[in-house]
Amino acid sequence: MALLAAMRSQWPKSQLHLVVKPGPATIFHAAPTVDRLIPWTPINDGSALKRQVLTARQALRRFRLRGYDLAVLPRWDFDDTPVRYLAAASRARSIVGFAPVPEREPVWLRDQAQLLTDVLPRGTAPLLTVRQLRRVAEYLGLTWSDDRHPPIGTGLFDSADLQLATRTAGLPDDAGTIVGVGIGARDGKRQWPVSTILETLTRVGETRRISVQILGGDVDRARSGELAELLRRNGITVADLAGSLTLSESAAAISRCDLFLGNDSGLQHIASSLDIPTLVVTCHPATGSVWSDNAPERFGPWSQRSRVIQPASPADGCTDECVAREPHCILAVQAADAIPALHELLSGPTD
Repeated sequence: MALLAAMRSQWPKSQLHLVVKPGPATIFHAAPTVDRLIPWTPINDGSALKRQVLTARQALRRFRLRGYDLAVLPRWDFDDTPVRYLAAASRARSIVGFAPVPEREPVWLRDQAQLLTDVLPRGTAPLLTVRQLRRVAEYLGLTWSDDRHPPIGTGLFDSADLQLATRTAGLPDDAGTIVGVGIGARDGKRQWPVSTILETLTRVGETRRISVQILGGDVDRARSGELAELLRRNGITVADLAGSLTLSESAAAISRCDLFLGNDSGLQHIASSLDIPTLVVTCHPATGSVWSDNAPERFGPWSQRSRVIQPASPADGCTDECVAREPHCILAVQAADAIPALHELLSGPTD
């Protein structure tokens, strides 16, 4: 969103078309910076030639004979999809993207640097994803602002999304401090146990009136239902929204929160984009590699009012990162670690 906003500000008369996978495409329906959404499902099966040919056919169907002045590939990390072939097939005059990572990308993709007209160096130090986007913006000569009012995330939903999210939650007018909880994460190892989340929220609820909105997808329903029932037993008002809202509606629900507590997942980035005080619990040990796909140095929250808590060291069997499938290193993070950070975030802005 930040890069798109910079483009729209600098090039107000341009046509901005966004290619995105069908799943997350729904969150951009209200984005004022996007003129056209182009859903794209990458082809990752079959021979190299077949994938390249089918990707070119996809491009013809989606772009027709339009041709673009510029195609921007902002992903800094390795990419196992043929998106660079898609960009080349779009007939864009300039294709800007970061240098590929051959050692981490499928062999069949070949030397994709040849598909780019402008190759951005990857750099030697890890940066948050939003900082990598800033590098792209600066290369394109765009003006970048870290201080946006209203927050950039307000473009992720519209008034209808907000009304539906509010109605579905059904929180009382005297809800007190509304805490959003991101219950899920892509990998089991990133999921903070329900019992620890319960203890954390219960103890915070002892010092102030709170209401909790639990957010997640269909796959998170069991965990969210368990947490909701336990919180209600402790006298805490709960709206179990997991699996009930679209991404845009979830963003709207998060916008109503006074605080967001979550795992390392996409919802924490939405909270950051809305400048909601955010606490992220990560499985990545403090002594782990800053290049890991779980490292908060790369994928942590990026708003000023945010904090990360993590294991001090890896659990048995892990070194540079947590390699387990189920919660493992993250089990070392206790409620006692989270509560001071939550109170600090609730107390006001931080530098």
